[in-house]
Amino acid sequence: MKTIKNYFFTTLLIGLFLCPAVVYSQSAREYPIIDVHLHYLDFLQRTDGFEKLVEKMDEANVSHAVIFGMPMAKQWDEHAPNEPTYYLSNDSRTYYFSATDYILMRELQKQPEGIRHRFFPFVGGINPNDRNAAKYLRQIIDLYPGMIYGIGELMSRHDDLTALTYGEPPRADHPALLEVYDLAAELNMPVLLHHNLTGVYMTEVLYLEEMKAALAHNRDANIIWAHVGISRRITVPNAVFIEMTESMLSENKNLYYDISWVVFEDFILPNIDAWAALINKYPDRFLIGSDKVGHWETYPQEITKYDQLLDVLSEDAKRMVSGDNVLRLINVLH
Repeated sequence: MKTIKNYFFTTLLIGLFLCPAVVYSQSAREYPIIDVHLHYLDFLQRTDGFEKLVEKMDEANVSHAVIFGMPMAKQWDEHAPNEPTYYLSNDSRTYYFSATDYILMRELQKQPEGIRHRFFPFVGGINPNDRNAAKYLRQIIDLYPGMIYGIGELMSRHDDLTALTYGEPPRADHPALLEVYDLAAELNMPVLLHHNLTGVYMTEVLYLEEMKAALAHNRDANIIWAHVGISRRITVPNAVFIEMTESMLSENKNLYYDISWVVFEDFILPNIDAWAALINKYPDRFLIGSDKVGHWETYPQEITKYDQLLDVLSEDAKRMVSGDNVLRLINVLH
């Protein structure tokens, strides 16, 4: 694994710093970004493919990406007149889909070397309530030695998606996930976890204690909290949200925040100065991602929107948030 990662790091340095004008000529941004939240597959396990993805990454000045499948699949019921395209397309159920990891890894292996080395694959096709989840993850990581850099995106509290999924609602401190954190600590891999702070249209924070318990279970397990705990229709007051975020960072050295999806538009952008101050205070604990799901037409917009945030950060924070933080988490940069 070390040989592969050392080779990759050399490739990264060449592509990222020595020839930016050649590689990223379509973008005016001065600094390339590493996307930390990218689904290769959608809820029907379909994709536009790597070739189109790389084209859009170049447009957005994205050098590399953490990439994973989609651990959920959307069922097409017999009564539904049209095939669904998203988990919210209709009221049909969703279910856990472990083959997503194999589809991703198979497609990635088929790519030319220049494409393969722009991606850091994670695996996470598990039922988070299954006590065998950690065993499955170990099995697939062993099948691809040196190729997998982390675990996720795992689904915990996720409003409509949780409600549409068969079985008990998942939670960050479920015994099955605690075993996953232990595996992650053993392998020195980060875990990317979706876990909403609260329910839809609730101003009271309901699920924070579950995340605290998850973080406290194994302090050697680094957890990246996807979307800073925010999903659609979360209405926690912004001031409360910022205060809670800072408190969690000060209390949990193994916590990292992934800024992606709607948290930027709904919370960060309306109060960008306060959020910039928080990120500048903890510059090594934030990352940014697109959260695109299998289709790339609007990919550039989902990355370049963060320029508004990066432009008001300190130079050190800008560098860390843009890429250094994730490289350290996945043991490419030391």
